[in-house]
Amino acid sequence: MENKPRKIWIAALLTFLTIGLGHIYSGKLKKGSFFYLGQYLVLVLCMTVVYLLPSFITLIGALLFGSAYFLYCLIDAIRIAQKARPVYQIKSFNRWYLYLGIVICTSLVIQPIISNSIKEYMIQAYKIPAGSLKPTLLVGDQILCKKGLALKNGLQKGEMIIFPYPEDPSKEYIKRVIAVGGDEIEIKNKKVFINRDQIEEPYVIHLDSRILPGNLSTRDNLRTVEVPEDSVFVMGDNRDNSHDSRFWGFVKKPSVTGKAFIIYWSWDRENSKIRWDRIGKTIN
Repeated sequence: MENKPRKIWIAALLTFLTIGLGHIYSGKLKKGSFFYLGQYLVLVLCMTVVYLLPSFITLIGALLFGSAYFLYCLIDAIRIAQKARPVYQIKSFNRWYLYLGIVICTSLVIQPIISNSIKEYMIQAYKIPAGSLKPTLLVGDQILCKKGLALKNGLQKGEMIIFPYPEDPSKEYIKRVIAVGGDEIEIKNKKVFINRDQIEEPYVIHLDSRILPGNLSTRDNLRTVEVPEDSVFVMGDNRDNSHDSRFWGFVKKPSVTGKAFIIYWSWDRENSKIRWDRIGKTIN
């Protein structure tokens, strides 16, 4: 068999491309396969923990755990390659086209399948581009939304939901559920009444002191309407600057694609700084 000592930098590079590949390059096929599959198990485990126990601690914990797994695999691959530097007998799986095939298959097939599955059934990330949900969500907040199974439990009042904009389904909107199927909703001088009772909305802000009459706009005064059983009525928290159900009607429940539950990153574009106090904040 041909003697071809392993190079540390190649083992490291292959690990950066795909966890486990550096081990395979250094002759550890079973170990490399184990670490390769393990990275996806770690990903799903971290997503599950954040999904079930959303908090700053679980976000940081998931990030640290994932990073620790990668660093362990990288260091281990380097260590094995270092041992194989003086003498290494080429094995049948030590072929450049095999490495290339694994990288291509991972990038174009396996990762997209796993990523799309997580987005469809567990968690998807979104970025807030506008201020209609101030102060709960700010421009530059990046949030995680529960998908799939979370929607099976129905939609509850107060939840922030993701849905296609009814007037242009190519766009996705996020608003707060104010009323659900069977409720009667009415707005009088900016105050919201559900089934004739005024509701408390500590999350709402009003930046315009004017009260527009109902014959001019439905922003501040809306006649009593009943929400259909298959729909919800949604509004933004920045009540005077939100385009929502007051203007274009109800959101069909089957069209809802997610429920916002935590802020995982926040960038203040105006001041060019990270909003550290918002990272890990749950969305209520």
